[in-house]
Amino acid sequence: DSEPFVGLAFKLEAGRFGQLTYVRVYQGALKKGEYIYNSRTARKVRVQRLVRLHADMMEDVDEVYAGDICALFGIDCASGDTFTARTTANLSMESIHVPDPVISVAIKPTNKNDLD
Repeated sequence: DSEPFVGLAFKLEAGRFGQLTYVRVYQGALKKGEYIYNSRTARKVRVQRLVRLHADMMEDVDEVYAGDICALFGIDCASGDTFTARTTANLSMESIHVPDPVISVAIKPTNKNDLD
């Protein structure tokens, strides 16, 4: 974790406390209260709240490490944005690839009472 922080915002969600940004940490560590740099917008943002996600539960944490998936509150960004610890790091990571489904299934009710 001696390397500088690098993370990828891969999912955005509108929550009770504003925009929730899911981030995969690829390198280094990220601490609550630190400033990170969005390489697409060239803006620095402060990490005010940092949470680790467990299914539908959120756990407030002070630090996350490489390999972790966490969420940030109040960060104005787009899905696919790269965050780094250094403003001089000219990095832009590729978005996570999600393949097309192999099969699709549709279910039709047998009578009109089952439409709900």
